[in-house]
Amino acid sequence: MLVNLAQFLTLDRPLAVLDLETTGFDTEQDRIIQIAITIHYPHREPIQWASLVNPGTPILNVNAHGITDSAVHDSPTFDRIAPALAPKMTNVDIMGYNVEFDIGFMRAGMKRTGVTWEWNGHIIDPLSIYRQRKPMTLSNAYQEFGGEDGQPLPEGSKLEGAHDAGIDVGAAEIVLRGQLLRWKDLPRTVPELAAYCFPRKANALDKKGTIIWHENKVCIAFGKHGKNGPKPLEDVVRMDRRYLEWVLSDNFPPDTKEIIAAALMGQYPTRG
Repeated sequence: MLVNLAQFLTLDRPLAVLDLETTGFDTEQDRIIQIAITIHYPHREPIQWASLVNPGTPILNVNAHGITDSAVHDSPTFDRIAPALAPKMTNVDIMGYNVEFDIGFMRAGMKRTGVTWEWNGHIIDPLSIYRQRKPMTLSNAYQEFGGEDGQPLPEGSKLEGAHDAGIDVGAAEIVLRGQLLRWKDLPRTVPELAAYCFPRKANALDKKGTIIWHENKVCIAFGKHGKNGPKPLEDVVRMDRRYLEWVLSDNFPPDTKEIIAAALMGQYPTRG
């Protein structure tokens, strides 16, 4: 069942529903083995696309998703998919169940293949909504919200084919539709719903809250320089520029990199 999310959300630009299957959880060591995307548009019907991906390495976690080496043997590698995929996934917002995992793998895959992916849109995650309302897995969320008007499915119903990327994309769409139908107080625009999914801390300078205001100073609140409490970014620039240069080359969000790149040039955010 294909859900048109434009019937439930106000879309100012396309909303891409994304799900990946991978060989593991490490964006550096593991690889994508399946991609499924449905793009929802403000004024036209959604478009679906899916592909198995040959990771170029043995698949050792077959029990997690059922995808075998033989299944992907004749499939394209990610470096063949990436050049066409990147522009389609740039000027969009992204939705998916636990989708930051998938976005992290997309960023790593694009970087590894040398393809520029300058995406910095809004993120909507039904899992985040669910955790705030009622913690559950995707299969249980589907059971809870998959019925008419967002009501629970009959007892004993289950999500057939879970952990197939295409099935999971459809399930995530149905879960979000059900949440929007049942919880009338949820925001109806993508930016507002994204902010609901990932509330920004009052002292945060970037979306993830990895750079914050602390005692009227711009501070790092992540990694080795933030593990013992916020550390002034100016001090890190002075003592460990190589660490910040590594951040710029790694899979950190663009808004985080923008602040750090400016700091390395001696420019720091100011409070208005």
